[in-house]
Amino acid sequence: MYSAVIVICFCYSLLIHTPVLSADSTEPSIQIVYPKEGQFISSVDSTFILGHIISDNHNHEWLLYINGFPVPVHRDGGFIAFLPIEPGEFVFRLEAYLNDHETDAHRAYHKQERYDRSFVPIIAETLLVRVPEPIQTIPPDTLKISEQYQTPKQNLVLFNGDRLRVSFQGTPGCRAWFEIPGVIDSVPMTETTPQTQAYWGESVFGAGAVPDSLLVRGIYHSFYDIPDDKSVDSVRVVYHLATPDKEKLRHLILVGELDESDSVITCLLQLPDSAVERKGSSTITINPVSYPFTVQFTDSVQIVRYGPRKGYLSVFQPEGIRALAVGKTGDWYKIQLSRTQYGWVNQESVEPLPKGILPPISYIVSLRTYSYPDRLQIEIPLKGKHPFRVIEDDRRTIRLQLFGVTSDTDWIRYDFSDKLVDLITWSQLEEGLYELKIMLNQDIWGYDTYYEGNTLYFQLNRPPERVGKIKGKTVVIDPGHSKDPGAIGPTGYTEADANLSIALALRNVLQSQGAHVIMTRSDASDVPLYDRPAIAKLNDADLFISIHNNALPDGVNPFINNGTSAYYYNLHSIDLARTIHEEMLQETGLKDHGLFHGNLAVLRPTQYPAVLVECAFMLLPEQEANLKTGYFQKKVAKAIARGIENFLKQYRRQQR
Repeated sequence: MYSAVIVICFCYSLLIHTPVLSADSTEPSIQIVYPKEGQFISSVDSTFILGHIISDNHNHEWLLYINGFPVPVHRDGGFIAFLPIEPGEFVFRLEAYLNDHETDAHRAYHKQERYDRSFVPIIAETLLVRVPEPIQTIPPDTLKISEQYQTPKQNLVLFNGDRLRVSFQGTPGCRAWFEIPGVIDSVPMTETTPQTQAYWGESVFGAGAVPDSLLVRGIYHSFYDIPDDKSVDSVRVVYHLATPDKEKLRHLILVGELDESDSVITCLLQLPDSAVERKGSSTITINPVSYPFTVQFTDSVQIVRYGPRKGYLSVFQPEGIRALAVGKTGDWYKIQLSRTQYGWVNQESVEPLPKGILPPISYIVSLRTYSYPDRLQIEIPLKGKHPFRVIEDDRRTIRLQLFGVTSDTDWIRYDFSDKLVDLITWSQLEEGLYELKIMLNQDIWGYDTYYEGNTLYFQLNRPPERVGKIKGKTVVIDPGHSKDPGAIGPTGYTEADANLSIALALRNVLQSQGAHVIMTRSDASDVPLYDRPAIAKLNDADLFISIHNNALPDGVNPFINNGTSAYYYNLHSIDLARTIHEEMLQETGLKDHGLFHGNLAVLRPTQYPAVLVECAFMLLPEQEANLKTGYFQKKVAKAIARGIENFLKQYRRQQR
């Protein structure tokens, strides 16, 4: 599974014996798969715990309580519970009983009630986890600036026109300002209305248990726009906080805008008049003479982002591209792409060039297309290697943007015999941003963008011959994970094993229909993540299918948020994801967990339609048990194969 949480295996058991078991029985135990002893988990009000009961007598029916809540146990012994937790050191208490005694625990269990722990269990275990304390409002009876909540959090290099955002947490209801030594003495700050904090896991994986985050008062914000007449090197922001204007508070009480009985107001009025200050932990450099300078990409598949560790502006930028570095945040350079367009690259993926070397400037005079049986190439001569971006507007329109390039375009030559391209137009969107718009006569199948020397080639891949049939297609099947086990089910069944079993079943189905199947792995061999799409490219894949099974991050209710789902990244892959997802839902009978645009490494390549499927949820005992069976594996494989077939037929119909 590709998500923020990987479920990991942990075994810890403590046995408490009663004379209920027969003499020749080995002592049963509880194996907890997730979470592990002492693990830090996300700061939420509920989370899941999963594992299984180990017993040599499979006829035993177990009653399990965790922290007094009844938890169903699957016939395989697996269980999962989604339970409330509290900040700090939190203990799960697991107690298991045999279902052959008319006890208070038995009666409470079948009524789905909590019990009073008056009966000694067959098995008992405790598990301690650590839940981070949420941010708390600073008490109003002390004047304080928090050490934890301050921005900026990373060292910055800023220039004229950049905006510096500053915030900190302090005692609520006070006066706040900040200074930048050598630049400005006092910038007023405003206490903002407490806001509910967003939780990404809930928005991606669904609603469930993530509560509205605690509303924290005393968060002060402001900003400062960098001027061109100031220059400092590695100074630290100084935060200031002072007691409120008490005369103003008394006036507001007098006119009824504040409640005199409010304990916060009372505390603020009793604070002695004073002020505190604290230096920030990060440094700020403004208008340094060492900037700007040119950086050269050293990573062969560099990614340009919209911000440090933020969304992707452009992928697969080749080694040798040059751009102008005009700022820095932490380990990330800010690069100027055109007059108004900027991106961010990690400092580990580029090398600074000597001062005085500038990025190339190119003027496109002419371009032409070349027709080949399996592709159409657009040749674009340039003076150097420029950053680029490819945008799919719709199924038949694609734009290629070139940064640092200016139009002098007099000629666009078409290969007249080739009917793939309908029209190519160019436009100069702004200084240093040249765009080609390519309109096609059929849906995009795949494409590639690469340099040979300083000549840029944009390659449009044709669909395979007899596109409406599986026969003859090269399909790369990727069983997700290998050395990394992925998610782990309650009984310890790994996602890597489940993925491989389904992938092998899919291989058999596709080969029986005449497909040429390439497996990224056929056993437990370790295949690095980025080698998997490379295998597809090396084998000229027509289609790429990555097989996975799902799990969830802490705090998301697995009983509500589960089912089957499909993922795509590039627009030309969405129809394949949709047809496979539809067949998976129909064949498995599982809930619809969604069709996703997912920024996943195996889906980013552009040369072919690529889909990742999350067949079922490893966390749920029933779905884990199904995934172990050849029957279910074949059902899933047949559904994926039908989805592929439906996509191919649909593509053929749309081209008529």
